[in-house]
Amino acid sequence: MSTIKEVMMSLPGLFKPEKAKGWNRVILFDLQGQEPSQWTLIVQDGTATIEEGQTREPKLVISGNSEYIVQMFTGEVPPMKLVNAKLLKMKGPMMDAIAFSGLWNLPKKY
Repeated sequence: MSTIKEVMMSLPGLFKPEKAKGWNRVILFDLQGQEPSQWTLIVQDGTATIEEGQTREPKLVISGNSEYIVQMFTGEVPPMKLVNAKLLKMKGPMMDAIAFSGLWNLPKKY
């Protein structure tokens, strides 16, 4: 199983810039579980960058256990399944949460 650091560092490669036209946001991953950590995702001008820790004020906060984020971004579990089961929580504007889910080219192993 991938580590949370490996998964977070892979996000810029999974990012679909065509889905983020005009959508500039700061998103904080506030994680507990096996690998507690914080990661700041910056989506700006069609690029995604990731920084370790909370480096900026977020518009959207995604919280939950690190292992669920790993499962989501490695394609083991569909993202909405994790959200619907309340294993991952999104705090912020609903439209941002919906937009966030469409930004990724996720592998599908399920």
